[in-house]
Amino acid sequence: MSYSIEPRNEARKTFADSGLTYADLSREDLEFLRAVLGKHLKSADTIQGYRMNPCIRIVDWPNGWAALTCRAHYFDKREAVTFGSDGFIGFAGWADDTNVAPILVGFHEWVSAMADAKAANRALMLEAGAA
Repeated sequence: MSYSIEPRNEARKTFADSGLTYADLSREDLEFLRAVLGKHLKSADTIQGYRMNPCIRIVDWPNGWAALTCRAHYFDKREAVTFGSDGFIGFAGWADDTNVAPILVGFHEWVSAMADAKAANRALMLEAGAA
């Protein structure tokens, strides 16, 4: 199994550099992440039946943690993305580079969309405050 930590660290850096924090993320935002990841897993040519699970496990969010899991023809409920209470974001620790790739691509896409939405909301608030 080939395994490299660098692509996962790049995804963590993308989140950190975006300016997003857990406090910025609602349950709906995590559901949007699940949908984006699901799109990428479904189109990935890696594991037969590679899909996101419908449930998101959230404990004391945003101070606690949240976990999004995936499944395939031979497993169920494996980590896709976990937001740890210590700020660490885990990406499919069970997966090699090939099988984590669609998760990382989807995560980057989601972070970009969330950062854009946060910037747009901030601009609207500034406009409203200036009026």
